[in-house]
Amino acid sequence: YNRANFKFDNGQRWARYTTGRKMAMAQVGMFRQDVTDLAGVSMGKMKLYGPIYGIVITVCVTVFVEGRSGLKFPGPPVFISQIYLQCLACGIGFITLAMYLLFHSAMRAQVACVQLRTRKVRVPVPTQRQLDSARKLLSTYEEQGLYDMFRVPFAMPNGANSPENSDDDEDKPHGGYAKGGLPGIAAKAKKLVSAAHEKGETTHNMRMPGLTPGVPSWYAQEVEDRDEVPESSPSGFGTDGAPEPYEHFELLRAAQKEWWSCEAYMRICFLYGMMHLIMAFSYWVVIHTICELG
Repeated sequence: YNRANFKFDNGQRWARYTTGRKMAMAQVGMFRQDVTDLAGVSMGKMKLYGPIYGIVITVCVTVFVEGRSGLKFPGPPVFISQIYLQCLACGIGFITLAMYLLFHSAMRAQVACVQLRTRKVRVPVPTQRQLDSARKLLSTYEEQGLYDMFRVPFAMPNGANSPENSDDDEDKPHGGYAKGGLPGIAAKAKKLVSAAHEKGETTHNMRMPGLTPGVPSWYAQEVEDRDEVPESSPSGFGTDGAPEPYEHFELLRAAQKEWWSCEAYMRICFLYGMMHLIMAFSYWVVIHTICELG
Protein backbone atom coordinates (compact mmCIF):
# COMPACT_ATOMS: atom_id res chain seq x y z
CA TYR A 1 0.00 0.00 0.00
CA ASN A 2 2.71 2.52 0.97
CA ARG A 3 4.79 1.57 -2.07
CA ALA A 4 1.81 2.11 -4.38
CA ASN A 5 1.19 5.51 -2.78
CA PHE A 6 4.85 6.41 -3.23
CA LYS A 7 4.70 5.43 -6.90
CA PHE A 8 1.54 7.46 -7.46
CA ASP A 9 2.91 10.49 -5.58
CA ASN A 10 6.11 10.58 -7.59
CA GLY A 11 4.21 10.37 -10.85
CA GLN A 12 2.22 13.41 -9.76
CA ARG A 13 5.40 15.06 -8.54
CA TRP A 14 7.11 14.69 -11.91
CA ALA A 15 4.04 16.03 -13.70
CA ARG A 16 3.98 19.00 -11.33
CA TYR A 17 7.65 19.71 -11.95
CA THR A 18 7.35 19.61 -15.74
CA THR A 19 4.19 21.72 -15.68
CA GLY A 20 5.84 24.29 -13.43
CA ARG A 21 8.86 24.47 -15.70
CA LYS A 22 6.67 24.94 -18.76
CA MET A 23 4.88 27.82 -17.04
CA ALA A 24 8.18 29.34 -15.93
CA MET A 25 9.56 29.13 -19.47
CA ALA A 26 6.40 30.72 -20.86
CA GLN A 27 6.69 33.53 -18.30
CA VAL A 28 10.34 34.18 -19.14
CA GLY A 29 9.40 34.12 -22.82
CA MET A 30 7.00 36.99 -22.13
CA PHE A 31 9.75 38.78 -20.21
CA ARG A 32 12.05 38.46 -23.22
CA GLN A 33 9.31 39.87 -25.43
CA ASP A 34 8.98 42.81 -23.02
CA VAL A 35 12.68 43.58 -23.44
CA THR A 36 12.37 43.41 -27.22
CA ASP A 37 9.29 45.63 -27.31
CA LEU A 38 10.73 48.30 -25.01
CA ALA A 39 14.09 48.40 -26.76
CA GLY A 40 12.37 48.22 -30.15
CA VAL A 41 10.86 51.65 -29.59
CA SER A 42 14.32 53.20 -29.86
CA MET A 43 15.46 50.82 -32.60
CA GLY A 44 12.40 51.58 -34.71
CA LYS A 45 13.12 55.29 -34.66
CA MET A 46 16.27 54.71 -36.71
CA LYS A 47 14.13 53.37 -39.54
CA LEU A 48 11.79 56.33 -39.26
CA TYR A 49 14.16 59.27 -38.73
CA GLY A 50 17.26 57.92 -40.49
CA PRO A 51 16.04 58.32 -44.09
CA ILE A 52 14.63 61.77 -43.29
CA TYR A 53 17.92 62.99 -41.87
CA GLY A 54 19.82 61.54 -44.82
CA ILE A 55 17.58 63.28 -47.38
CA VAL A 56 17.78 66.60 -45.52
CA ILE A 57 21.59 66.50 -45.32
CA THR A 58 21.81 65.58 -49.03
CA VAL A 59 19.60 68.52 -50.00
CA CYS A 60 21.59 70.87 -47.75
CA VAL A 61 24.93 69.85 -49.24
CA THR A 62 23.53 70.17 -52.76
CA VAL A 63 22.19 73.65 -52.06
CA PHE A 64 25.45 74.59 -50.35
CA VAL A 65 27.48 73.65 -53.43
CA GLU A 66 25.21 74.11 -56.45
CA GLY A 67 22.57 76.47 -55.15
CA ARG A 68 24.66 79.38 -53.91
CA SER A 69 23.85 82.78 -55.37
CA GLY A 70 26.08 84.73 -57.76
CA LEU A 71 26.90 81.91 -60.18
CA LYS A 72 24.76 83.07 -63.13
CA PHE A 73 23.76 86.54 -62.03
CA PRO A 74 25.54 89.40 -60.33
CA GLY A 75 26.41 88.50 -56.77
CA PRO A 76 24.14 89.74 -53.98
CA PRO A 77 25.43 91.87 -51.11
CA VAL A 78 27.91 90.07 -48.92
CA PHE A 79 26.09 90.65 -45.63
CA ILE A 80 22.90 88.88 -46.75
CA SER A 81 24.86 86.03 -48.36
CA GLN A 82 26.73 85.54 -45.10
CA ILE A 83 23.47 85.27 -43.18
CA TYR A 84 22.08 82.82 -45.72
CA LEU A 85 25.18 80.60 -45.73
CA GLN A 86 25.47 80.77 -41.94
CA CYS A 87 21.90 79.60 -41.45
CA LEU A 88 22.43 76.82 -43.97
CA ALA A 89 25.65 75.69 -42.25
CA CYS A 90 23.97 75.73 -38.82
CA GLY A 91 21.13 73.63 -40.20
CA ILE A 92 23.56 71.06 -41.62
CA GLY A 93 25.43 70.94 -38.30
CA PHE A 94 22.28 70.36 -36.24
CA ILE A 95 20.94 67.68 -38.60
CA THR A 96 24.32 65.89 -38.59
CA LEU A 97 24.37 65.93 -34.80
CA ALA A 98 20.80 64.63 -34.72
CA MET A 99 21.78 61.74 -37.01
CA TYR A 100 24.71 60.86 -34.73
CA LEU A 101 22.45 60.84 -31.67
CA LEU A 102 19.90 58.77 -33.56
CA PHE A 103 22.38 56.05 -34.48
CA HIS A 104 23.91 56.09 -30.99
CA SER A 105 20.58 55.60 -29.21
CA ALA A 106 19.32 52.95 -31.65
CA MET A 107 22.52 50.92 -31.60
CA ARG A 108 22.87 51.20 -27.83
CA ALA A 109 19.28 50.01 -27.35
CA GLN A 110 19.91 47.06 -29.65
CA VAL A 111 23.09 46.12 -27.76
CA ALA A 112 21.25 46.32 -24.43
CA CYS A 113 18.42 44.18 -25.82
CA VAL A 114 20.81 41.48 -27.02
CA GLN A 115 22.78 41.47 -23.77
CA LEU A 116 19.67 41.19 -21.60
CA ARG A 117 18.13 38.44 -23.71
CA THR A 118 21.33 36.37 -23.87
CA ARG A 119 22.78 36.92 -20.37
CA LYS A 120 20.07 37.90 -17.91
CA VAL A 121 16.58 37.11 -19.18
CA ARG A 122 17.17 33.53 -20.28
CA VAL A 123 14.68 30.71 -20.64
CA PRO A 124 15.00 28.50 -17.51
CA VAL A 125 15.59 25.23 -19.32
CA PRO A 126 16.37 22.64 -16.62
CA THR A 127 19.82 21.11 -16.61
CA GLN A 128 20.45 17.40 -16.58
CA ARG A 129 21.28 17.52 -12.87
CA GLN A 130 18.02 19.30 -12.09
CA LEU A 131 16.07 16.75 -14.11
CA ASP A 132 17.80 13.89 -12.32
CA SER A 133 17.03 15.40 -8.92
CA ALA A 134 13.37 15.94 -9.83
CA ARG A 135 12.94 12.49 -11.33
CA LYS A 136 12.71 9.70 -8.77
CA LEU A 137 13.07 5.99 -9.40
CA LEU A 138 10.92 3.41 -7.73
CA SER A 139 13.96 2.08 -5.90
CA THR A 140 14.17 5.34 -3.95
CA TYR A 141 11.19 4.10 -1.97
CA GLU A 142 13.71 2.17 0.10
CA GLU A 143 15.52 5.41 0.98
CA GLN A 144 12.59 6.59 3.07
CA GLY A 145 12.35 6.33 6.80
CA LEU A 146 10.94 3.27 8.49
CA TYR A 147 7.94 5.27 9.65
CA ASP A 148 6.88 6.02 6.08
CA MET A 149 7.69 2.55 4.75
CA PHE A 150 5.76 0.63 7.42
CA ARG A 151 3.05 3.15 8.14
CA VAL A 152 -0.27 1.49 8.88
CA PRO A 153 -2.97 2.99 6.63
CA PHE A 154 -5.68 5.05 8.34
CA ALA A 155 -4.08 4.39 11.74
CA MET A 156 -0.75 6.21 11.55
CA PRO A 157 -0.84 9.80 10.25
CA ASN A 158 1.75 11.21 7.89
CA GLY A 159 4.93 12.20 9.63
CA ALA A 160 5.70 15.62 8.15
CA ASN A 161 3.96 18.89 8.85
CA SER A 162 1.61 20.09 6.14
CA PRO A 163 2.51 23.39 4.44
CA GLU A 164 1.04 26.64 5.61
CA ASN A 165 -2.38 27.59 4.32
CA SER A 166 -2.87 30.53 2.01
CA ASP A 167 -4.79 33.63 2.94
CA ASP A 168 -7.79 32.44 0.95
CA ASP A 169 -7.90 29.19 2.87
CA GLU A 170 -7.75 31.03 6.19
CA ASP A 171 -10.72 33.18 5.24
CA LYS A 172 -12.91 30.16 4.62
CA PRO A 173 -15.21 29.16 7.50
CA HIS A 174 -14.10 26.04 9.32
CA GLY A 175 -16.69 23.35 9.72
CA GLY A 176 -17.17 21.20 12.81
CA TYR A 177 -19.60 20.17 15.44
CA ALA A 178 -20.55 22.61 18.16
CA LYS A 179 -22.74 20.17 20.06
CA GLY A 180 -21.89 17.66 22.72
CA GLY A 181 -21.34 13.96 22.44
CA LEU A 182 -18.59 12.23 20.51
CA PRO A 183 -18.69 14.68 17.54
CA GLY A 184 -18.23 17.60 19.92
CA ILE A 185 -15.35 15.91 21.73
CA ALA A 186 -13.68 15.10 18.40
CA ALA A 187 -14.04 18.71 17.25
CA LYS A 188 -12.52 20.04 20.48
CA ALA A 189 -9.66 17.55 20.32
CA LYS A 190 -9.00 18.47 16.70
CA LYS A 191 -8.89 22.15 17.62
CA LEU A 192 -6.41 21.53 20.45
CA VAL A 193 -4.19 19.35 18.32
CA SER A 194 -4.28 21.89 15.47
CA ALA A 195 -3.25 24.67 17.85
CA ALA A 196 -0.36 22.60 19.16
CA HIS A 197 0.55 21.70 15.59
CA GLU A 198 0.74 25.37 14.56
CA LYS A 199 3.01 26.14 17.51
CA GLY A 200 5.34 23.30 16.56
CA GLU A 201 4.74 21.48 19.83
CA THR A 202 3.55 18.22 18.26
CA THR A 203 5.69 15.19 17.45
CA HIS A 204 5.09 11.92 15.64
CA ASN A 205 3.90 10.32 18.85
CA MET A 206 1.40 13.11 19.55
CA ARG A 207 -0.22 12.95 16.12
CA MET A 208 -3.77 11.70 16.06
CA PRO A 209 -5.16 9.86 13.02
CA GLY A 210 -7.80 11.94 11.25
CA LEU A 211 -7.22 14.96 13.49
CA THR A 212 -3.65 16.03 12.68
CA PRO A 213 -2.85 17.31 9.18
CA GLY A 214 0.32 15.97 7.63
CA VAL A 215 2.13 15.08 4.44
CA PRO A 216 4.69 12.42 3.49
CA SER A 217 8.22 13.14 4.63
CA TRP A 218 9.55 13.39 1.08
CA TYR A 219 7.33 16.41 0.49
CA ALA A 220 8.75 18.25 3.50
CA GLN A 221 12.26 17.44 2.26
CA GLU A 222 11.37 18.79 -1.16
CA VAL A 223 10.17 22.09 0.35
CA GLU A 224 13.45 22.40 2.26
CA ASP A 225 15.42 21.73 -0.93
CA ARG A 226 13.49 24.47 -2.71
CA ASP A 227 14.41 26.94 0.01
CA GLU A 228 18.09 25.95 -0.14
CA VAL A 229 18.38 25.72 -3.95
CA PRO A 230 15.65 27.91 -5.50
CA GLU A 231 17.01 27.43 -9.04
CA SER A 232 16.11 23.74 -8.98
CA SER A 233 12.44 24.34 -8.13
CA PRO A 234 9.73 24.18 -10.82
CA SER A 235 9.31 27.97 -10.83
CA GLY A 236 13.02 28.71 -10.51
CA PHE A 237 12.37 30.93 -7.48
CA GLY A 238 11.91 28.36 -4.70
CA THR A 239 8.52 28.28 -3.01
CA ASP A 240 7.68 31.79 -4.24
CA GLY A 241 7.17 33.28 -7.67
CA ALA A 242 9.24 35.87 -9.46
CA PRO A 243 9.80 38.91 -7.21
CA GLU A 244 8.18 42.18 -8.17
CA PRO A 245 9.13 44.56 -9.67
CA TYR A 246 10.47 42.11 -12.21
CA GLU A 247 14.22 42.13 -12.69
CA HIS A 248 14.17 42.62 -16.45
CA PHE A 249 12.23 45.89 -16.07
CA GLU A 250 14.79 47.23 -13.59
CA LEU A 251 17.73 46.15 -15.76
CA LEU A 252 16.22 47.77 -18.82
CA ARG A 253 15.42 50.89 -16.83
CA ALA A 254 19.09 51.15 -15.81
CA ALA A 255 20.23 50.57 -19.40
CA GLN A 256 17.87 53.23 -20.77
CA LYS A 257 19.82 55.89 -18.90
CA GLU A 258 22.56 55.51 -21.51
CA TRP A 259 20.42 56.43 -24.51
CA TRP A 260 17.16 58.12 -23.50
CA SER A 261 18.87 61.54 -23.31
CA CYS A 262 20.22 61.00 -26.84
CA GLU A 263 16.67 60.49 -28.07
CA ALA A 264 15.50 63.70 -26.42
CA TYR A 265 18.36 65.83 -27.75
CA MET A 266 18.04 64.18 -31.16
CA ARG A 267 14.59 65.72 -31.54
CA ILE A 268 15.83 69.07 -30.25
CA CYS A 269 18.69 69.11 -32.76
CA PHE A 270 16.29 68.14 -35.54
CA LEU A 271 13.97 71.00 -34.54
CA TYR A 272 16.75 73.59 -34.49
CA GLY A 273 18.19 72.23 -37.73
CA MET A 274 14.86 72.58 -39.56
CA MET A 275 14.38 76.06 -38.11
CA HIS A 276 17.74 77.16 -39.53
CA LEU A 277 17.02 75.51 -42.86
CA ILE A 278 13.67 77.29 -43.18
CA MET A 279 15.34 80.56 -42.27
CA ALA A 280 18.10 79.91 -44.84
CA PHE A 281 15.45 79.18 -47.47
CA SER A 282 13.73 82.48 -46.60
CA TYR A 283 16.99 84.39 -47.12
CA TRP A 284 17.56 82.49 -50.36
CA VAL A 285 14.14 83.61 -51.62
CA VAL A 286 14.97 87.20 -50.73
CA ILE A 287 18.36 87.00 -52.48
CA HIS A 288 16.96 85.33 -55.59
CA THR A 289 13.88 87.55 -55.90
CA ILE A 290 15.24 90.97 -55.02
CA CYS A 291 18.96 90.82 -55.79
CA GLU A 292 19.11 88.58 -58.83
CA LEU A 293 15.72 89.03 -60.53
CA GLY A 294 15.26 92.64 -59.44
